Amino acid sequence: MTTYKEEINQLLAAILQESTEEDEEVLLHLLNGLREKQQGIHRRYINAALHMVGKFEPEISEVRIPITPVIHNTIKVPHGGIIATIADAAMGGLASRSVPKGFNVVTTNMNVTYIATTTNTELIAHGRFVHKGRQTLVMECDIEDETGRKLAIATGSFFIIRRR
Repeated sequence: MTTYKEEINQLLAAILQESTEEDEEVLLHLLNGLREKQQGIHRRYINAALHMVGKFEPEISEVRIPITPVIHNTIKVPHGGIIATIADAAMGGLASRSVPKGFNVVTTNMNVTYIATTTNTELIAHGRFVHKGRQTLVMECDIEDETGRKLAIATGSFFIIRRR
């Protein structure tokens, strides 16, 4: 019976045997993210894989991810789903920090309007509150690159739930 470690070693050897420079860049990016997860820098695998970092204040948030081939679509610009993911992280992260201890939030609705794309180096999402209710929170978010070019706007609704 093959162990995970043996299977990983075999797969890595095969990948590296046939790898392009871009393959190696992506593999290094993902492995460094996994290492950071092991070191406690990231709590979730998705954050580690994207090298996502965030700053959360009481009323605003900022979430950043580097633009690398890991998040590219077929025309080598950030995939729309990744833009939606960073928006959800900025809004949901801020929302979850605003609810009382013992509670959390889940996304119930999100809309993203895509405005432009970029070939620059970083995606940045800025989240903020529109409405704070007893059971729901409504948020909005601007997504831009490091030059300030606006790439998308998003809105989201979040339902407050008891933490499991």
